Amino acid sequence: MHSSALILAGGAACIVVSGLMLFGLAAVQYLAAAFGIAGAVALAIPGVDPALGFAAFLASNIGWLGFSASRRHWGLFAQQVAFLITSLVGLWNWWLGPLVLG
Repeated sequence: MHSSALILAGGAACIVVSGLMLFGLAAVQYLAAAFGIAGAVALAIPGVDPALGFAAFLASNIGWLGFSASRRHWGLFAQQVAFLITSLVGLWNWWLGPLVLG
């Protein structure tokens, strides 16, 4: 299940970046919100691999960083930088760390 977290994170990041390039900020805003909601739901449901939730959060963070930087919403940008760090720590703890360290 842990490899699916990497696939989700990579795919989601590509979708968010593609949305920005193809459809503009409105699409990125909704994609980032959708991935944030998906991450929260994944972490709230027992039995779902937490790495999937943190992967969805990572995609959401990337989208919100792009959106907030382009709109110069620096408070939101700062918040998303902090959330990005927690997403990376979560992915390390639930996916990459166990994979690398055994």
